[in-house]
Amino acid sequence: MNLQPLQRFNRTYVGDYPFLQRLNDDWGRRRPLAGLSVLHNVPITRETLLKLESLLLGGAAVTVTHLRLPGLRPREDCIAVLKDAGVAVEIDHDRIAGRFDFALDCCAQIPAMAGVEIARGYVELTQSGTPAYRALRTSLPIYSVDESKLKCLEGMYGTGEACVRAIKEFIKPELSGERFLLIGFGKVGRGIAKHLAGAGARLVVCDVNPRARAQAERLGHATLAGDKGPALRDAVNGAFAVIAATGVEGLVQRLVRPEEIAPKVHLINMGADDEYGEAFPQRRIAGDKAPLNFLLEAPTAMHFIDPIFGAHNRCCLDILEAKDSGFRPLPADLDLPWVEEWSRRYGIDVSDIHD
Repeated sequence: MNLQPLQRFNRTYVGDYPFLQRLNDDWGRRRPLAGLSVLHNVPITRETLLKLESLLLGGAAVTVTHLRLPGLRPREDCIAVLKDAGVAVEIDHDRIAGRFDFALDCCAQIPAMAGVEIARGYVELTQSGTPAYRALRTSLPIYSVDESKLKCLEGMYGTGEACVRAIKEFIKPELSGERFLLIGFGKVGRGIAKHLAGAGARLVVCDVNPRARAQAERLGHATLAGDKGPALRDAVNGAFAVIAATGVEGLVQRLVRPEEIAPKVHLINMGADDEYGEAFPQRRIAGDKAPLNFLLEAPTAMHFIDPIFGAHNRCCLDILEAKDSGFRPLPADLDLPWVEEWSRRYGIDVSDIHD
């Protein structure tokens, strides 16, 4: 393996990633993953190559694949760089086989790979994949990066900023005064609402959780309980766009039928799964059902995702030190201390992640 093509490519990146750079420096010296193997299932983007560098500097043998989602394509220039560096790349999940020490996963897709055996443990990145890993029967440790305040840096601030950036690029550049129906007011929904409101949009928030609705109302948003019926249909058809951000696959089709939605209403998926469901044709959803920000050159601005990518990688060491098996949240030393460091570095108030 020759990492120079990857490192030359990464040095041309314009963006800030101090957490991964720190990991690069440390792991490049210590090589704590030497002799160990990683199966890496994360969307192949420009930013992902920055993440992969620290694993490779740490000595791991990494097999890279790409998240399997409708409409989500890997970046071909990034694949070419990885292959030039001698990194194993296989996009087709059905062709991946063998024994790997670590699974660094997104959306819990690795357990479904029939030919794959994981020897030491799993690390899941997303809210969508966390329930599947909670239910996974295994004698190995499982860490969920999503089970943390740290993930809010990406899920709230980063995804919200990227969602608005994507809407402006692909749908309409000026959003002031436009009405949006936002389905889901978890951390992703809260971040989207924050950035939409900052762009001058008006919001109706739909969530089954009374606490989430109360929180949205305190922020000045109208709310709906999320019950199927005329009120929801009216809200859908009165909106410029509907954004699904619940983390629940196929939820929207259980609330409203495709033929009940006016053609003028833009439909946007911001979950890692198809939140609209099979009843909705792929072409009806912006970006063919892929999370809309994934169509951007930078799906999440790097300074938002840098500590999350760093923690995803660092959990490999926690797996090696784990004394017992089963599902657990992100280790405490990677959570609030990293949040506080990030907040100090960028001067961003993160108090609302504790709401």
